[in-house]
Amino acid sequence: MPKRQITNNVKPKYAIELVDFSIIFNEKTKNEFALLSHLNYGFERGKIHFLVGPSGCGKTVLISHFNGLMFSKHGKILINGDPIISKHKRIKKVKKLRSQIGLVFQFAEYQLFKTTILKDIIFGPMNFGVKKSEAINRAKKLICDVGLDETFLKRNPFGLSGGQKRRVAIAGILAINPDIIVFDEPTAGLDPQGEKEIMNIILELKRQGKTIIVVTHTMNNAIAVADNLVVLNDGKIVKTGSIYEIFADHKLVAETNLSTPLIIQLLQKLSNKDHRFKQILTHNRPRSIPQMVTDINGVIKERTKSAHGKN
Repeated sequence: MPKRQITNNVKPKYAIELVDFSIIFNEKTKNEFALLSHLNYGFERGKIHFLVGPSGCGKTVLISHFNGLMFSKHGKILINGDPIISKHKRIKKVKKLRSQIGLVFQFAEYQLFKTTILKDIIFGPMNFGVKKSEAINRAKKLICDVGLDETFLKRNPFGLSGGQKRRVAIAGILAINPDIIVFDEPTAGLDPQGEKEIMNIILELKRQGKTIIVVTHTMNNAIAVADNLVVLNDGKIVKTGSIYEIFADHKLVAETNLSTPLIIQLLQKLSNKDHRFKQILTHNRPRSIPQMVTDINGVIKERTKSAHGKN
């Protein structure tokens, strides 16, 4: 009697893993150029990763390789442990790949093409075999989850504001129910309230167990939600870590022209004037202005108490 095969349903630690991965343009010509060289890194499952670095360093090109929009033969990209494989410049099992990883473009109008928002949202899941009735139910729920309401489902997406288009594009990706969601500059062009709402959506996705990758230049958003920063520069991943670890490296910040979050800027100035504020930078590491204010007040109270004790 043949042995019963035991299947292992444990997911790998990394949702996306780069193995000796390179991107080379105009290969074997005098204009050959390596945009990214020999990247080795794993994006840990269930976390929010911010992919940052100077303009032109390859962030958007890299994420375009994650769901098969582009393909490189140099090294490997593993999605949930499975390598992306190309044959004759076409991605094998591309449908499975794009059911696992969703990409929200910087310009949401690129993803909207139907005459109503409902048709746009249900297109993705139906293309992956979901019944129309179930796809409609998902659309009704998700349009509310992204901060709109069901009345929008009958509207033409091209009459929406930029922020509303962004939300509809996100709902369309979520309707497919991918494990991994990649955002390219999700808050570009939005007002502060719109930025906050998009960040709240990203936090909620993390609570649902999704793996999130965000390409951005907006470090004030990163400090609020990012678990990890991945810094690209000169074709390499030059550093990874928490946002406080990254911005403690002043040489790196200068070389990559990263914009220091306002919270860290203020705490650095206070630390230069009084070393007692440094503990907030090194230990408390506030992620929001209210938290920072609470921490600063705590140091001021301790300093006042100490001064009175001496008197």
